[in-house]
Amino acid sequence: MRAEKWLGGVALATMLLVVIALGNNVAAQQTDGTEELQFAEQNNSGVSGTATLRDVDGGVEVTLDMQGLPEAGVEHINHFHGGGSCKDYEEREDIPVTIPLTTVVANQDGTGSATTTLPDLTLEQLFDQSQERIIVFHAKQEEGVVVPPPIACADVNPTAGEATTKMERTVVTKESTEEPLPKSGGPVVSWAPSVLLPAVLVLGSGVLAFAVLRRRY
Repeated sequence: MRAEKWLGGVALATMLLVVIALGNNVAAQQTDGTEELQFAEQNNSGVSGTATLRDVDGGVEVTLDMQGLPEAGVEHINHFHGGGSCKDYEEREDIPVTIPLTTVVANQDGTGSATTTLPDLTLEQLFDQSQERIIVFHAKQEEGVVVPPPIACADVNPTAGEATTKMERTVVTKESTEEPLPKSGGPVVSWAPSVLLPAVLVLGSGVLAFAVLRRRY
C-alpha cells in the first residue's frame, strides 16, 4: 500500500513537471523579439539614450528614450539612415535618410521620448546585412539649415570588424531560430525544453504503467 501511494505521488509530481515545461515552452514562443541600442553622443553634445525596437503585430515598434537634451521644449527630428556607420556620419559622410521617426520634444529635465510603429517591417529585416543602418538624433532646427547636425547616434547593424566603442547592442529576447550558427564543433546543444519535455513524458508514462501493473498483480 505504501509503495502504491509513493508511486502515485511520483506520478503526480511528474505530471506537474510536464505542465510546467509545456507552460514555459508556450511562453517562450509567445515572447516578442526585442533589441535595445545605445545612443552615443556626437559633436560633444552630452546627449545619450536608448532605442528599443520590438516586433509587434504588423510591424516594428521603435521607442527612443533620450537624456541630456540641452533645451526644454525643443523638437528634435530623428531618422534611420542607410549606407554607413555613426562614425562615418560624424565625419560628415553623406548617409541618406531611409525611415523618418517621430519627433522627440525635450522636457524640463533634459529627457525626451517618442514611439514610432513602422508598418510591414520586422526586426530581422532591420538588422540584416543588406545595408548598414544607423539611427541619427539631430540638434535644434536653425533657420537656414536644411538638416541640423547630429547630437547622438546609434549603430543598428554594424558590419563585421567595425569598431563598437560608440554602440552597445543588447539582445533582450530572441527567437531560437535567429541564434547565430556555431563557429565550430557542430551544432549547439540545448536542453530546454525540446529535450527535457520528452524525457519527462517518458519517465511519467513509465511510472504510471508500473503503478497500474503493481495494482493488478
